[in-house]
Parts: sequence; structure tokens; C-alpha cells
Amino acid sequence: MWSIATNPSIQQECAMEAQDASSTSSENEPSLHEDASHWESRLAYCRAVILETLRLHPPVPMNSRILNKDVKLDGCTIPKRTRVYLPITQIHTDERNFARPTEFLPERWVRRNATNNRWVARDYKTEPSFVENDLAYIPPANPQNIFTFSDGARNCVGHRLALQESTMIFACVVRDLTV
Repeated sequence: MWSIATNPSIQQECAMEAQDASSTSSENEPSLHEDASHWESRLAYCRAVILETLRLHPPVPMNSRILNKDVKLDGCTIPKRTRVYLPITQIHTDERNFARPTEFLPERWVRRNATNNRWVARDYKTEPSFVENDLAYIPPANPQNIFTFSDGARNCVGHRLALQESTMIFACVVRDLTV
């Protein structure tokens, strides 16, 4: 809530998207009250705000693993059974992973669809990582660079559900309240 309280324009955008998703649109789409299966497309900006908040304020700022085999990293071999630490906060705020890493920019996860003016998820594989002579351009985020729910074989099995629930609850709150 701190992130949107300090960014009123973002809060307003979330509220408008949540209000739109709560009502039946002119395109005869059901509201999310009637059919929640399209939550990702109807609440793309709200989801981006959740992702950006988790990127800047991960609930678990550091994690550790014990290596089950030798790992070669930057020319050094880290032996099997070594405990390694994953500094999640530092990974999420490193310029090599996210442009303008300390700024709260949900637009790194979504863009406006030119056809219907709705927010849609961005594709880091097909969109450019920079635009020449456009300092305001925000490159798309690579979802593989966010470790809020860990990654690999030991990632959080409920991360998709957690994102869905937090997005839906967040949308309900911002739809009706101003922080």
C-alpha cells in the first residue's frame, strides 16, 4: 500500500482498472464477479503493481541453499555441500537485471494495448530493451529475474495462486478505497 500511497497516479490507474473489471464491459465480457478466470487480462496493471512491489520489497530478502554438486561460477569452483546465500533484494535492485532498479515502475511489466487501450503483459523477448533518444522508455522486465517466490526445483508451488489472490484482493481494496 505504501507504493501506491506515494504514487497517486498509479493508485488511480489501479482503481480505474479494478472498477472496469468489476463491471460488465461494453464488449459483453463478464465481470470478474461473474467469471474470475480472466483475471490476468482484466487486472494486468494491478498485477504489475503487485509484481513491482514484490520486486522492491520482497517478503524474504535473502535465501540460502546447500549445493548438491560442485558449481563453477566466474572461474571459481564452489564445492558440493557449500551453503550459498541468494541476496534477493540485491538481485532485484541490480541494474543488470532491471533498468532504473530503485524506481517503482509497474510499466516494466505491462504496456497499453493499442487496440483497446487496456493494459497487457509485456514480452521481454520481443520488445526492445532500449529505445534510442527516449530517456523515458522503460524496458520490459524479464520475469526470470524476480526471485520473490524462489526459482528452480525449490520454488514456491503456490506462487501463481498467491499472485492471483493478492491481485484480486488488492483490486477490491483500491477499487473502493483511496490510500
